[in-house]
Amino acid sequence: MKLQSLFILAWLAASTAVAAEDYDGKRPMICAPSNGHDCTPTEKSCKRLEPEEGRDVNLYIDVAKMQVKTPYRNAELPIQSVGNNTKSLILQGTSLEFVWAATVNRTTGRLTVTIADREGAYVIFGQCKLGEAAAQ
Repeated sequence: MKLQSLFILAWLAASTAVAAEDYDGKRPMICAPSNGHDCTPTEKSCKRLEPEEGRDVNLYIDVAKMQVKTPYRNAELPIQSVGNNTKSLILQGTSLEFVWAATVNRTTGRLTVTIADREGAYVIFGQCKLGEAAAQ
């Protein structure tokens, strides 16, 4: 009985810790890219993206404001579609000549982003953490 009680307490503590870090879009996120690839239909393989020295390459995602701030645009990207399932937060949008989609693992915060236009696509992987507000 004592062992069962300890197991239940440990499970409750673990469940609370996971729920506290639920990446469900209710809080803004700061996402740091770990690696990315530039893919075009004329190449046999994708080229690795190299970050610019000294540039903040983080993505700032704010589902409540329906926007994503990237280091490569002055204006925020609008989030046009949000989905939430048991595994992922799913975001999608378009901007003039391209389409983008992102998934954030709801438990770990792992990020996958794809950006496509008529020339090719970028695939970016990274890690999100919960933040208070997106960078200004």
